[in-house]
Amino acid sequence: MKQIRRILFFVLIILNAVSCKQNKEIKSDSFELSGAIQNTTESYLLLSEVGKSGFTQNDTLLIDEKGKFSKSIEMKEPTLYSLSLGNEYIVICPQTGEQITLKANANNFAGTYTIEGSHESELLKELNKENYNIRLSLKSMSEELSKADTAKLDSVKTSILEKFMQMKQYQEKISADYIEKNKGSLTTLIALYRTFDGIPLFDHRQSLDMHKKVLADLEQTLPNNQHTLTLRNFVTEKEKALNGNGLKEK
Repeated sequence: MKQIRRILFFVLIILNAVSCKQNKEIKSDSFELSGAIQNTTESYLLLSEVGKSGFTQNDTLLIDEKGKFSKSIEMKEPTLYSLSLGNEYIVICPQTGEQITLKANANNFAGTYTIEGSHESELLKELNKENYNIRLSLKSMSEELSKADTAKLDSVKTSILEKFMQMKQYQEKISADYIEKNKGSLTTLIALYRTFDGIPLFDHRQSLDMHKKVLADLEQTLPNNQHTLTLRNFVTEKEKALNGNGLKEK
């Protein structure tokens, strides 16, 4: 009887330890980022904040011999981060208190990663997936053009140009739909600043409408956030420039 009680006692201790680990509290000004990278030769991940002055290295997450990593990160306000492995990177948008799990294969970090525990980052994952597929298609088109028979080069160029314009329109629609569906989310900034073959999807030199829309939504949810303030200053500056040019023309 004593032996059974002793066994039950140790079982309860183990269960309690597991429960405490699972219910570990994250500080109100932090988030936890952990996970595993398969087939990696890298010893760390770089976490850089996407701020008003560009990318600022925020932290280093060491990767152990099994490819695992885990770290609690302090965050003063909601922001966007670039998470880099070697020459590849992804963008995440954590919230304080989140326990985020990320898994990926080092052979194709941006194309294979999965993320859980962060709603905003999961939204970005879906947006990045579409962008990744388009990049693959552009690469395929470039290879097709380089291998084309000289005699058929003009017709191939015409066909590829048509596909190119269709893909650009499709990318514009994806980004515009994302901005409309996720009003007030910092992740809409990623959709706003998307490029297609190096060209901005929403070029402020042609129209500031989409920038104004994203700004109006962020001013409702995060009026004092650094990203909102940066976009506000950008829109104000460009509007002044446009108005100034208009006056000169008159």
